[in-house]
Amino acid sequence: MQTPENQEAKEVSPREKLHALELEGKYVFHGSPGHISILEPKQAYNFGKEHGEPSIVATPMADVAIFRAVINSKNFPENHASSFGVNEDGTLHFEASKDILENIKSKKGFVYVLSKAGFKSFEGSPMEFRSTKETAPEEVIEVTADDLPESIGIYKNK
Repeated sequence: MQTPENQEAKEVSPREKLHALELEGKYVFHGSPGHISILEPKQAYNFGKEHGEPSIVATPMADVAIFRAVINSKNFPENHASSFGVNEDGTLHFEASKDILENIKSKKGFVYVLSKAGFKSFEGSPMEFRSTKETAPEEVIEVTADDLPESIGIYKNK
């Protein structure tokens, strides 16, 4: 029988840590390929068009931030095609082009853990929260392809 003194501590993955923080309900998450000390409002784009006023875009869903931290145009400057969203049943879905999925192993990024205070749901979305104020992260967690959500589908240009 193992006692607390001789039990090996189980190492927690970055994804497990982020999921634990998500369950607390006090945080939103921002995924990025680069290290940022202070997050500043920037113009968001959706399908190449300006999307709302300049702001910090974050999500209460850790897996979305992990996906955005690893799969992005900096890590994949050519042929970057990906998508994510919420299904009718409330589950998340993720897709990336075959080229991305074949070349993802060495990619990494950062998830910024931000206090939910000051962020509001954007247009009623359960997935997208925004703030127009400069924000310092509570914590920065490095993530890799190993932390990505399971079952990322192949993106098909629709």
